[in-house]
Amino acid sequence: MALLLSLAAPISPSFAAQTRVIDVPRGTVGEVAFALGRQAGINIAIPDATLLGRPAPAVRGKLSDEAAVGQLARAAGLKVRVVGSKSFILTRAPHPAAAVSIAAAPSYDLPSPEPEEIVVTASKRDTTSPRFAGQWTKIDGDDLKGWGIVGSEAIEARSVGFSSTHLGSGRNKLFIRGIADSSFSGPTQSPVGQYMGDMRMGYSGPDPDVRLIDIESVEVLEGPQGTLYGSGSLGGIVQVTPVKPVLGMTAGRASVGISLTTHGDPGFDGSGMFNMPLWEGAAFRAVGYHSAEGGYVDNLATGKSDINRLSVDGGRAMMSADIIPGWSIDVSGLAQRIRGEDSQYADREGHGLSRYSMVPQPFVSRFEMGGVAIRKDGGSLRFRSTTGFTRQRVTENFDASTGDTARQLGQDSRGWSVSNETRVWRPMAQGYSWVAGFSSIVHRYAVARDIREGEHQVDLAGVENRVRESTAYGEIGLRIADGLEASAGARYTISSLSGNGSHLNPLLAASRYGEADREERQFLPSFSLLARPVDKLTLYGRFQQGFRPGGLSIEADFVRTYHNDKLATAELGFRYGISQRHPIDIQGSLTLSKWSDIQADFIDAGGLPSTDNIGDGRVWTLTLNGGAQVSRTLRVEAGVAWNDGKITRPSEAFKLMAAEAEGAMRIPNIARLAARAAIDWSHELGGGHSLTASSYLRYIGRSRLGVGPRLGDAQGDYLDSGISVRLGDDRRAISFTATNLADQLGNRFAFGAPFTSGRDQITPLRPRTFRLGIDAAF
Repeated sequence: MALLLSLAAPISPSFAAQTRVIDVPRGTVGEVAFALGRQAGINIAIPDATLLGRPAPAVRGKLSDEAAVGQLARAAGLKVRVVGSKSFILTRAPHPAAAVSIAAAPSYDLPSPEPEEIVVTASKRDTTSPRFAGQWTKIDGDDLKGWGIVGSEAIEARSVGFSSTHLGSGRNKLFIRGIADSSFSGPTQSPVGQYMGDMRMGYSGPDPDVRLIDIESVEVLEGPQGTLYGSGSLGGIVQVTPVKPVLGMTAGRASVGISLTTHGDPGFDGSGMFNMPLWEGAAFRAVGYHSAEGGYVDNLATGKSDINRLSVDGGRAMMSADIIPGWSIDVSGLAQRIRGEDSQYADREGHGLSRYSMVPQPFVSRFEMGGVAIRKDGGSLRFRSTTGFTRQRVTENFDASTGDTARQLGQDSRGWSVSNETRVWRPMAQGYSWVAGFSSIVHRYAVARDIREGEHQVDLAGVENRVRESTAYGEIGLRIADGLEASAGARYTISSLSGNGSHLNPLLAASRYGEADREERQFLPSFSLLARPVDKLTLYGRFQQGFRPGGLSIEADFVRTYHNDKLATAELGFRYGISQRHPIDIQGSLTLSKWSDIQADFIDAGGLPSTDNIGDGRVWTLTLNGGAQVSRTLRVEAGVAWNDGKITRPSEAFKLMAAEAEGAMRIPNIARLAARAAIDWSHELGGGHSLTASSYLRYIGRSRLGVGPRLGDAQGDYLDSGISVRLGDDRRAISFTATNLADQLGNRFAFGAPFTSGRDQITPLRPRTFRLGIDAAF
């Protein structure tokens, strides 16, 4: 009995030759055929179950149904039989190397496939890459195999425009394209939006650093992206797309690895994935992982070595089911815990991998999320409604000792949110495309602090921010003429803000947050013009805005009110070729951003981070990235980013605080210069086995820790590097990786604990680390 991988509502034969955008990642024949059937709304049957596990490449492009199935069959060495206008059967070809044969009526002969085009999923209207006006990076999930249990740092290693602070996993702040406000995560909304599929992963607070296991891709859109993503997308957005459950298939994969760190302890990691059918039209997929990273920093005060050991435990699950033909529902959940036994910073003096701390500084980051998505992926009109819940808690301890008195500062940050986004869109056809939607979010974020000295504890000022946002947005794309397109969009947001403080100075509290309960309204327009004068070349210009609402922040023993900030960006850019599809691909852009009422963190009089509006600024950014397919088996890449951000019109309060401190008006944390080079190589060994290798080298230039004189310390100016080698096939492989090949010390972040000057602190790179891993599918 034939195995039917995909079911769809019958469609008239007159539409059989119609083309649509297809974007199916590589996998097994079973996985690719199922995903293709779901996207195109066609039936694909495979009578021989032994073919399901055969490797299959991606199927991408603007294709007819016949061309899409033909592309899969040609690459996998299969024969196609057409049994109806929307029904196909795949069988084993007489000879694997033979061209695809077609057993069907002449009217159904398959045409040659059209050139592949990559779909920018995060564009929200299935825009193909030649039609996307903006800088965009896509990392295939397969590129992360063999590197272990990786998180946001793996994205940073593959980009020159994406960066992060390095306080510690689960405590960092992300930046894109030179848009950085401060070194610390607190009640202010992040300048980078993070999404798991269409579900928002956070609002305020640090990057949860969800591990990138069993994912299809990571997309990075440089910002601002205010029209489509609203508040919190000043720098851009990061969208992680997990692999969805595969219908009609029971399969799994497991991976284990051991690591050795120079000057430190060994580590271990393991992960597993399991996919199973539930009933006809429904399937379940689960992922679990654990990693333990060896410490490498010594504490001279206690005599303990390798104190900063880190462990990560997490899991993710999703159930997908067809509701009616063409409509599906996904129910998903995720939980992760990161536990650091101590912080990873060191003293600037000494050999660079030690410090003197009188108290331990452990931290724990917990993150949970769950959601439901209802979607219609095929047809001329598409629909998606996603409702999600997130909860994050970060518990931190810092050394606050003075002289011979041991003291510990405790900080407990808690956030939760409930959000929904519902949208309808039409991909580009007959000269136009559009998207229209609405979203809402309810978010709370609270920070509590205390000082402990022996058995004695004193509660410090704390704050809670509450935000309710309601938004309507839309965007339309028009083909003005051959090779000339334009888009226009707008977003209107109403934000209701409220908050309160705890453990405040009663004489000051009443006068300082009287404006906590208020309403803010924002209208964000966007425009773009795109031209394709010659084959493979795209030129574009765009204008877009982004914003973040205001809130309350702790300052000493009272709270302060800060207001919303806004970013407006004009960009000129180009793109030539498509990565891994053309011999040469290159893209670049020049942007100028005007930033008003910048929300930034600084060190207050009590030595703790606080937030305020510090004035207006501007940021120039120039980026250039490209690659060349030197041969069928060898690809080289290179990229460079230059950033120049300044506070051009400081507020009176900030002007007094900064005085004439050198560099105090620089936008913090973003290196003026960053560069990256990479090489990817592969060699087929026969029998489905291959040997692949990839390596990278990154230079991160100098940057400033934060705004104001007390955060003026230099950081950066280091080289990072890595190499990965993998031997095997799609089902079994052994891998070897090495990072920080030159065993560089570096200084990724000139901060570790408050109350002391950053001149005394550095955050070194993890010393040279080797990992040996094995993965297998079943």
